[in-house]
Amino acid sequence: MLSPSRLPPRLGAPVRVAHFGGQSEPGTILAIHENGRRLEIACESGELIEFVLNRASARFLARSGSTGPRLELLDDSKHR
Repeated sequence: MLSPSRLPPRLGAPVRVAHFGGQSEPGTILAIHENGRRLEIACESGELIEFVLNRASARFLARSGSTGPRLELLDDSKHR
C-alpha cells in the first residue's frame, strides 16, 4: 500500500514556519478548514498565520501572498 505523498494536517500537530529570508520557527496547527486545504497556525512567537494549499506547488503558503512564510508539516507520530 502506498503512503500519502505528504503528511495530512492534524489538530495540535507541530509545524515549522519558514519565513522569507531563511529564518524558521516552530508552530502548532490550531484549526483545519476546507478538508485540510486551509490551516490556522499559532507560531511560537505568538503570531497567528493562515496558510492555504497552493495547488500548483502542493505547498502551504501564507494567505497573505507568495512572498510570505511557507509551512512544513512535521511528523509527530513519535509523540503520540
